Amino acid sequence: MQKLPLVLFCVCIVLTGECAAEESWGAALFNTKQYDFGRVALGADAEFHFELTNIYDRDVKLTSVRSSCGCTTATLSTSLLKSGESGAVIARLNTSGQHLREKSAVLTVRLETMINGSRKIDTVQLFVTGYIRPDVVLTPGSVEFGAVSEGTTAERTLLLEYAGRSDWALTRVERSQRFIHARAEEIRREYGNVTYGITVTLGDNAPVGYVKDILRFTTNELQPNKMEPVEIVLPIQGVVTTSIHAKPSPMLIGILAPGETVAKSIVVRGDTPFRITNVTTGDKRFRFTFSDQESTVQLVSVSFSAAQTLPEQPQDVVEVIRVFTNDPRQRSITIRAFVRVIPKSIDTK
Repeated sequence: MQKLPLVLFCVCIVLTGECAAEESWGAALFNTKQYDFGRVALGADAEFHFELTNIYDRDVKLTSVRSSCGCTTATLSTSLLKSGESGAVIARLNTSGQHLREKSAVLTVRLETMINGSRKIDTVQLFVTGYIRPDVVLTPGSVEFGAVSEGTTAERTLLLEYAGRSDWALTRVERSQRFIHARAEEIRREYGNVTYGITVTLGDNAPVGYVKDILRFTTNELQPNKMEPVEIVLPIQGVVTTSIHAKPSPMLIGILAPGETVAKSIVVRGDTPFRITNVTTGDKRFRFTFSDQESTVQLVSVSFSAAQTLPEQPQDVVEVIRVFTNDPRQRSITIRAFVRVIPKSIDTK
């Protein structure tokens, strides 16, 4: 009889978290396990997040991470992932000048979980490569916009210095976000040394939230043994904030029996004085009161009255409360509100 090759199948059931082959349960958490930084200038902030998500119904602990090379440091964004939670292994390339040219590292992550009452340990290896250029220096090493108010622009400048070929030049800049603009201007060239002034602008159309991007500068030199031009990457990060904030958001009104009324408050803050002009929602059981005076802090009183009709089953009410203001930068802000109305016979404790 002909012998068949032995094939090992690993079947992971996401709903239960059971794995037939325990050696690979940790690898299934990661979106990707390798990353190439490309060609990076001296002093550049080169960082990559290996994201992972706990797809099981039990806690997963991230107990340690180590790097095989001093050219790359690795840290954990969290030590514990509950079911459904996400985290990251953060890899940072050392571009200070201690490590040059082509570098690679293996990051070994140690994870733990409990399966059927027994502690299970797994290790996952992540692979990092990059080329640290000794002839290109970025000062500073990244574009840090910090906190920028929504609807406003922000601008940062830096220097790119090159030493080598007398005809070396930047030819193009590529971006992936339409609200980021960049221009490079040659300000000095002599004896093979070239200096560019780079201006990066965050447009007023940037959405609220974290900004994380990479600018790619194309040069007139070709990669070794290839016909593709060499690129230099520049990391960009920041956060766009709203001029007006509301807390709590979302808002839990409470659990009510028919006929009950509950009152809550929303605190609305702005970076400059503003006035609330109206507060609306689609449910008439909500009532709102607020001041018509300008201030950097406003209080909106919210009341909700449950109908006298006795529901047969618990009734969930999900509404959007919209607060209108006279701030030209942010005419309104929304808060999601949650209420549960239950029959009186149901124990709410």
